[in-house]
Amino acid sequence: MADLIENEIVQGDCNEIIKEIPENSVDMIFTDPPYFISNEVVITRGRNKMKFKGPDIIQDFGDWDKFDSLGSYFKWTFKWVDLSVRVLRYGGMFCSYFDRDKISFLSRYLQDKHKFKCKGYYADAKSNPVPQARKVKWMNGWEEIGLWQKSGGKLTYNYQLGQHKDYGIRPIVSGKERLKHPTQKPESTIKDFILYWSNEGDLILDPFSGVGSVAVVCKKLNRRYIGIEQSEEYCEMAKDRLRNTEKPLF
Repeated sequence: MADLIENEIVQGDCNEIIKEIPENSVDMIFTDPPYFISNEVVITRGRNKMKFKGPDIIQDFGDWDKFDSLGSYFKWTFKWVDLSVRVLRYGGMFCSYFDRDKISFLSRYLQDKHKFKCKGYYADAKSNPVPQARKVKWMNGWEEIGLWQKSGGKLTYNYQLGQHKDYGIRPIVSGKERLKHPTQKPESTIKDFILYWSNEGDLILDPFSGVGSVAVVCKKLNRRYIGIEQSEEYCEMAKDRLRNTEKPLF
């Protein structure tokens, strides 16, 4: 199955599709799963005549980020994690964006149940975060990525690329790179992870492909990829984006 869907964006439920990927066949996982942070609050900025002008801020990302409870969210999360661990090779890296308030639970699960080694955490900071229009707290200026290694095999770490801090400061995705996805992540962040923690020709799995950012970076860096995305709309955006991506560009 891995050969059949390699270098493809596959539409469907990752918890079903990952079952068809052979055990220990993936070299690295990099993904950005749902956080269970959506709500129905809309922060109105468009009519603000004072300081914070701009479009309204909608905090409902879509049905894919909605769950009945925190318990049901973690039950679902641990299911896709278990399936992903099965297909990841021994020694391979599992890297994931995750909600800062919940990432400790994911880390403990990977370390306690699956005996992963924690390689640290990365702060993906925004140089231009959205202002706090309500003036009740600091701006949300960074997101967190966890790094864990599956025990029992050789680590890939390209130290020859030089020292790298455990944080980066980049603008929110904009311009030609920006597509119609509420939580799109920057290619430049993904690029650093793929370069340091994998080699050319390696197979990278993204169970929550969105508009295909991980797949695009893999194509540019001569890595193979499997992207899984439930939304037909996002799948088509990702496929179109890949068709217009040449390799290598970085």
